[in-house]
Amino acid sequence: MNGIQAKDIPIFGIHPVEELLALRKQDIEHVYFDKDKKSQALFELIRACRKERLSYNMVPEIKLNALTGNAKHQGVAAFCSVRPYNNTDDLTKIVELKPAPLFVVAASIEDPGNLGAIIRSCVCLGADALLLERKNTVPLNASVSRSSAGMIERLCIVKPRNLEGLIGEYVQKGFSVVGADMENGVDPTQNDFTRPTILVTGGEHRGIPPYLQKLCAGTISIPMSPNAQSLNASVAAALLLYECMRQRGFPNSSL
Repeated sequence: MNGIQAKDIPIFGIHPVEELLALRKQDIEHVYFDKDKKSQALFELIRACRKERLSYNMVPEIKLNALTGNAKHQGVAAFCSVRPYNNTDDLTKIVELKPAPLFVVAASIEDPGNLGAIIRSCVCLGADALLLERKNTVPLNASVSRSSAGMIERLCIVKPRNLEGLIGEYVQKGFSVVGADMENGVDPTQNDFTRPTILVTGGEHRGIPPYLQKLCAGTISIPMSPNAQSLNASVAAALLLYECMRQRGFPNSSL
């Protein structure tokens, strides 16, 4: 169910979903349509989802009934994040205030526990913002919130319409884009994290998507025992963020 849980409350009905698309489309995680119901209004909503690169599925009516508790859904239900996403203007403010911002891209994270742990690590280890894909990433649902131990409210989290284009804009502004790779990168200690940086981490199964790999100016790999194959995605992110903080200096710490 793309990370959607039965306890998450849907917005359903054609007009409410239309309003949601008009006013809060950045907070929409997933939209479900009755695959057998046809109308011009539903067609326009599907077209809007495609235009805005929103994640959606065509499902049988019985599944839509289950998702909405058998409410009068009119063939559509949308699920929103448990908190509003930040927008790109918030990233601009960070860049204006800080000499060397650190943004993290958590690509293709499918497990809510991992995403929550990454959010927690970002707050604890000094990342300024977390950027997420519109698709292939678990939504900010109740499980993510619990796993973040409340840190979900303390981090700038952005799900831009065009993540690739946004990263390209920051490259032009002097940001270094570094990708985490299991085995083909340099030791993280050899990378300069003191400059404005976008750290790109991959998901549990897919790694970093090719469209993001091509934006990375370099790759880093965490040294591991030869007896180990890989690290959990959130653990790897935490280790890399620790190295970022080590290079940048630990605030209010004797380390």
